[in-house]
Amino acid sequence: MHEDDGSLIYPEQLMVLASIQVLVADKNDPKPVGFGSGCILNHRGRFFLVSVRHVTDDGDLTTYLETNQPSNEQGTPVQPIGGLCYFDLINIDDIKRVTELNYLLQDGEPLDITFAEIKHHINLLQPAMDFGAFKVEKGEKIVLATDKIATPDKKRKYGFFGRTKLDYKGIYLTGENTLNTNLKYSSTIKDFHILLAQKVIIDKNNYEGCSGAPVLDNEGYLIGIVCKIKRNSKAIYCFSIQKCIELLDIAIDTGM
Repeated sequence: MHEDDGSLIYPEQLMVLASIQVLVADKNDPKPVGFGSGCILNHRGRFFLVSVRHVTDDGDLTTYLETNQPSNEQGTPVQPIGGLCYFDLINIDDIKRVTELNYLLQDGEPLDITFAEIKHHINLLQPAMDFGAFKVEKGEKIVLATDKIATPDKKRKYGFFGRTKLDYKGIYLTGENTLNTNLKYSSTIKDFHILLAQKVIIDKNNYEGCSGAPVLDNEGYLIGIVCKIKRNSKAIYCFSIQKCIELLDIAIDTGM
């Protein structure tokens, strides 16, 4: 992995390069049974994997990162990640439009965000991808910096990337590269930004695997982390990056 040097032409390329596939499996049999996304942030000179709790907090299962290293006789190589930090800080008593969030969380439930400090280099590769309008060259995944963030703006468009419709062909993991772009900002409720897809969301399989992906605007600035969709609507919820940074600061300052 390496840091964004600002030389990318398309923000869409950045969406792909910044998104890392997160997998969950039994440590004694690391064939993934749960799937999501994440990204790596450089904050205060330290590096953190950031994802969502509902992907990684699954009993005694272990969280792994997809390395995109060449497959071998054991299957698809993955990298285990430990030391995930969780917060139980949700309090939505003061939210006027609670009904808009009651499918997402209940009062008193944990924040749907997680992160872990990465203290050693992890070789996460980016395979070549062709999206028609642009290509992503083979290389390394990138690190996002928390000095390149923004608050949502209705004048901008947003997007994120993830691997969806994940399945196995024998021991090898397969899936579809899914890039969601031209999303519009609707509103913010507490710590969640609501984006609107271009079409009503009917099939959740078109999004499963994207939870935890970084959401970037059309200038390449990070605004949040994908956490939930609402079926039969256009609503996509993402956790505010500003709130995420507040939690990172708490973790750093308290030695969590």
